[in-house]
Amino acid sequence: MKIVWSAEARKELRAIRRFIARDSEYYAARVIASIVERVEKAAEHPTQGHPVHEYPEQPLREIHEAPYRIIYQLSSDRMQVVTIVHFKKTLQS
Repeated sequence: MKIVWSAEARKELRAIRRFIARDSEYYAARVIASIVERVEKAAEHPTQGHPVHEYPEQPLREIHEAPYRIIYQLSSDRMQVVTIVHFKKTLQS
C-alpha cells in the first residue's frame, strides 16, 4: 500500500520536530522516526486503526504513537496521512 502524506501532515511533522528540537535534536529525530515507522507499520494492516470518534460519518481512521494521534484515510491502494494531532489538542475540521 502506498503512503501519501498530506501537506497538513507534513506541516505537523515539521512543527513537532521544531518544538522538540528546542530541547533536543536527538529526541526530535527519534520522535519523527517513531511516527514515520508507526505509519509504515500501519500501512501493512491499515484497517487495524480505529474510526475517528469526532467524525464518525467520515471515512477517517486513526492510530497512535504517543502522545500523537495519526489520522488517515484509506483508498483501494493508498493510505493518506491527513494530519497528526497531540492527544491534548482538539481535532479541528
